[in-house]
Amino acid sequence: MAWLRKVIERLATGSSALALRMARGLVEWVKEGAGVTDFLIRLVFLAIPVIVVWSLLAATTSVMWVLVIIWCVAAWRAVQPAQRPNAEKEPDLHPEDLAELLWELAGDRKGVHLAQVAQQLTRETHGRSWSIPDVKALLKAAGVPTRHSVRVAGLGVAVGVHRQDIPGSPSPAPSSPARSGVDAQVIPATATPATPYVRDLGGGARATFTPDPTNPVRTNVAVTKQEIEK
Repeated sequence: MAWLRKVIERLATGSSALALRMARGLVEWVKEGAGVTDFLIRLVFLAIPVIVVWSLLAATTSVMWVLVIIWCVAAWRAVQPAQRPNAEKEPDLHPEDLAELLWELAGDRKGVHLAQVAQQLTRETHGRSWSIPDVKALLKAAGVPTRHSVRVAGLGVAVGVHRQDIPGSPSPAPSSPARSGVDAQVIPATATPATPYVRDLGGGARATFTPDPTNPVRTNVAVTKQEIEK
């Protein structure tokens, strides 16, 4: 009969807590009335359901059993059983690991949805199922803001983290090794010697064309005129 005693104790404890909660709520509601008129109106509203219930109880006893069942259910739910501490609770994800995960999921897109993060954490964390509220709480604890509308290519718009709000920076891509083990070298461009050429313009005038060594498309022109002896 130990189970029956536990049931009675829980119903008694729940009834006390439920009655105290209802009494406090009614008192606070009545006190919120502004002025004597409002106070009296609230008392009338309280008296009406009491009169109706009392009339139903006087008319038939079946209503009483319905009220008893409703009260027992409410009293049972008012008392929460003691929860055992979860000693195997997994630690929260480190902020640096979280940022790395966000960058990995975002890639070259505008951001990442919380649903993507929840699915990835569920796959990586064995024995635990992550939901969107869990991810949102994890991001809030790490100081990472979320946005209501984040567009991700191929997935549409949903609640997520924009890439501008992800801490740190994405990991650089590994550089490809140089071919045949030889380091690439940059050979600076050197100016080739310019060779001028002369053109006779007639009348003793000559034009000297000299290519510009610093600009291959530019040519310096110098015109000289010699006097013809008579």
